[in-house]
Amino acid sequence: MNSKSFVYALITAVVIAGLHHIFAAGRFAYPEYRLTEGQVSDMELISPFDFPILKSEEQLKIDRERALEKLQTPFSVSDQVRFDAFSSLDRIFATLRQHPNSSDSEELAAELSKIKAPISPEFLALATNADARERAYSAIYNAISAVYKTPIYDLAAGDSLTLYEGDKLKRVSVDGFQEHSKAKTSFQNTLSRSGHSAFAEQLSENFVHPNLLVDETKYQELKQIAINAVPTQEGEVLQNEIILRKYSRVSKSDLNKLSSLTEAYKARNMTRSPWQRMGLSLGMLLFVLIVLLITNSAYSLLVPKKLAQDSVELPINLSYVFTALFGVLSNYVLGVNNIIIPFAMIPLALAILTGFEFGIFISTANALILNPFINWEAYAPVILLLATSITLVFVRKIKAWHEPLKIWLILTLALIVVNLSLALYKNDPAIIVLRNSGYALISSTVSVLGATAISSFYERRWNRSTKQALLELLDFNHPLLKKLATQAVGTYHHSLVVGNLAERAAEAIGADARLTRVGSYYHDIGKLVNTDIFTENNEDSSSIHDKLAPQESAGMVRNHVKEGVDLAEKYDIPKEVIDIIREHHGTSRIRYFLDVAQRQGLDPDLDDFTYDGPKPRSKESALVMLADIVESTTKAKDLKSKDELEKIIDDTIQRLIRDGQFDEAPITISDLQKAKMAMLPILESIYRKRLDYPDEQKPHDE
Repeated sequence: MNSKSFVYALITAVVIAGLHHIFAAGRFAYPEYRLTEGQVSDMELISPFDFPILKSEEQLKIDRERALEKLQTPFSVSDQVRFDAFSSLDRIFATLRQHPNSSDSEELAAELSKIKAPISPEFLALATNADARERAYSAIYNAISAVYKTPIYDLAAGDSLTLYEGDKLKRVSVDGFQEHSKAKTSFQNTLSRSGHSAFAEQLSENFVHPNLLVDETKYQELKQIAINAVPTQEGEVLQNEIILRKYSRVSKSDLNKLSSLTEAYKARNMTRSPWQRMGLSLGMLLFVLIVLLITNSAYSLLVPKKLAQDSVELPINLSYVFTALFGVLSNYVLGVNNIIIPFAMIPLALAILTGFEFGIFISTANALILNPFINWEAYAPVILLLATSITLVFVRKIKAWHEPLKIWLILTLALIVVNLSLALYKNDPAIIVLRNSGYALISSTVSVLGATAISSFYERRWNRSTKQALLELLDFNHPLLKKLATQAVGTYHHSLVVGNLAERAAEAIGADARLTRVGSYYHDIGKLVNTDIFTENNEDSSSIHDKLAPQESAGMVRNHVKEGVDLAEKYDIPKEVIDIIREHHGTSRIRYFLDVAQRQGLDPDLDDFTYDGPKPRSKESALVMLADIVESTTKAKDLKSKDELEKIIDDTIQRLIRDGQFDEAPITISDLQKAKMAMLPILESIYRKRLDYPDEQKPHDE
């Protein structure tokens, strides 16, 4: 590990330790016990002093609601209602006095309707008859005064109500008051006796209203008194009493005692010392730093060199910060079950980008980083870690790294099955199992969506050969394949046959068949640059080479590899396919022109007649190399039996092994035998005659 990696790891550790200090143990200066209901306690806690057991927020809320239900609503007589009635009476009769002429009857009716006064002919006549108007005013005034002498109520008060009068509350019978409808009837009868029955009913709607009303100010005061009177304690824990037993399941009662103990610490101002808080932060920093340093070491050991070249820019340290943030969000912000954490997101993304082994390692390391942020709880990390590991194993087995739906189904089922297994062990009720299954569904969905987005981003950035990219390259309308089909017909047909041979062999040995076929189609695209120098495209190619020195011809043939790589990069061909183009000849000799040079008595420099390499570094490259040589050789021979085909394949395999061309490829003798048996059925139908080579295929056909 270099100093730069160490510095990055240290910075990341400081960030994660800082998050832990802010949101977890370091957030409080008082001792805190962050446990959850149903969790198995890993410690025994004894009370350090006497302290009251406080009611939980939920219980306190229930008790206060019950106290308010028992509270009697206070009523008081409102003088404002009587005052408003007299004010309305004055406005109505002032309007009548302003229209003494009978010709103003329509205008008067309009004015009276605005203040909701009667507009009957009898009432309108009061405007022109001053004596009648004043008599009516007196009668209505007296009726209002009479009706409000006894308080009026309009509610279902029962037999009695609480009256607030003279700063005292007293329970009185409703018999001493009058109900609203009866008060209106009494008002109408009073007016009728004075000869004003024509508009008595309508005036009762205007002037008679309940004046025995709820005293809101006093009611709020009584509610506060009732709430304050509810006890906040429900018991007491004595000094040296066991609060929590080791290996026992934490109950709601236990959580309430722990919360009460923390509040007691606060009340006594018994805080953690600065040294204790510093120790917490320093311990967390060292813990995270150890995990990060091990991760950096594991990266170089577990990630294949070929993948490591790309993934060196992966922010693996940063992924741990996201894991910590997921824990903070779940445990301290949302306060939900930690199974909801999208734990599998990072391991899945890194497994796709760097390989299965590192994905498994990251799963374990992520569980270690997550644990401090969920109170060192074991339940959720066990479910998440086990389900993620199961998913990685099955996805690897069925080779579904780029099939999000399958990954999601496997991860969801794994989470639910593991959750159900532990629920049966713990004898959890069905409602908890269903709730946790819902959290698991959210976790798997977010994990797969996130992993897909992350892996897709980096695969595009690194020009990786995804399933979609390979399918697009298999389209014969791709510009390079169209050029090959029209400008280099022989190379085009050769590449198709090589594709059939190599794909069948890849299927037989468990290699990537799709990548192998694509690599076969494009392995010779460099021949588009100098089409005519290759025999399969120009039967008279020898006339060109006769005019050149052997090393010049060899150089032109050798250049088709470099020119193929340049073309592939120009057309954004995925890196894995470019690797096949670059490696499909390895470091083999261009034997045809080397033999020509030797026959001419020259002292050739072998480097001039050797491909630049590198040798095949994958099964797919090795199979394309083998299929390329076998296809060319069989078409250049006049074959009469299957045995001859087998001999050509065997000889080719032995020569490539002898030359060390497969030394860097993860392919075995057994794989090569399986590849041979897979190619034979296809080769039996191939007898296209090419120019015969001395002992090998003509290199300029390669």
